[in-house]
Amino acid sequence: MRKAKKVAVLLYEQVDALDVTGPFEAFAVASNWGQHFQVYTVALESNAPIRTISGLTIQPDFVSSECPVPDILIVPGGWGARKEMHNEKLTDWINETSRRAAFTLSVCTGALLLAKAGLLDELRATTNQRAMDLLKECAPASATLVENVRYVDNGRIITSAGVTAGIDAALHLIAKLHGEELAIDTASRLEHNWRREPSEALAIRRATAEDVDCIRSLLIDAAQWIHSAHGFWQWRVESFEREIVEAFVRDHEVFVAAFGNEPVGCFSVHWGREEIWGEQFHDDAGYVHRLCVSRKRKGEGIGRELIRYAESYIGDRGKSWLRLDCMADNPSLNAFYLSLGFVLQGRFDESLWSANLYEREILGKATRH
Repeated sequence: MRKAKKVAVLLYEQVDALDVTGPFEAFAVASNWGQHFQVYTVALESNAPIRTISGLTIQPDFVSSECPVPDILIVPGGWGARKEMHNEKLTDWINETSRRAAFTLSVCTGALLLAKAGLLDELRATTNQRAMDLLKECAPASATLVENVRYVDNGRIITSAGVTAGIDAALHLIAKLHGEELAIDTASRLEHNWRREPSEALAIRRATAEDVDCIRSLLIDAAQWIHSAHGFWQWRVESFEREIVEAFVRDHEVFVAAFGNEPVGCFSVHWGREEIWGEQFHDDAGYVHRLCVSRKRKGEGIGRELIRYAESYIGDRGKSWLRLDCMADNPSLNAFYLSLGFVLQGRFDESLWSANLYEREILGKATRH
């Protein structure tokens, strides 16, 4: 049985009560007596009661320094967000916590806090229609603001419009994690009319024989780009003949990512990579190989999502470390992995190419020293 996902709902003075309680209740009702979700509240520095805009007081369960690391972070809005967006200690905490969480969901003007926390770069976002001008002022130029929607799903970052839209976004995330049936049942129990948006979420799943051609295309495009950009063949195109990729998908745990019908990335997970890792190999890790993202979707955070998915997949199988190999002569790609908290462990050299070897602890799993 999978562990229940921890859901932290942020509190601060003059937060909107329904922005807090709507998603809180959605995840709590969907929790199946704590089997799916464990929901709690957190305030930055004090567990003194927080007063909402409407005068309701809520006692935080935790302060940020003692809060269990959440799998899902809920950032509600309210009038207080206009003040707290300038609280660097809070936005730094949101940034750090969001990067460790699998998902972050903002409600209403909670999007202002995400913007100030640096989490909306190159993403689509929305907020309360009455605060859209304010979000335009503080969002990065690379963000695309979307009006007249209930929520926007970028994969791991979800933003919703005002107040009750937070419930719709929470139900959407529940459906992503545990299926639409549970989300519909939860909405029924809440007597809430779930207003859904057409899904543009990144879907990641185990590849089948039907995915061979799109995986071939992704890998060949990546190989050709590496050659054109860096002057050498990290992956040989002839290594991706159809029968070779068919065997690769059949014999290994290969995953494909897509937006709707558009394949945008792939990777594989292995449990033995002694030929590359040598004496550093150990069996308390999952080894990610041939991770690639469509060049058409560069900058959309897809690589980060693939890594998060792989990490969850590996952790669910009892492993403590995520390891991967990366083209050594691509400085920007190596910098990307370092920015995600990976630690360089060594280098593997072949006659025509070299790979840097990285690992990252799966939070709460590692026991190896």
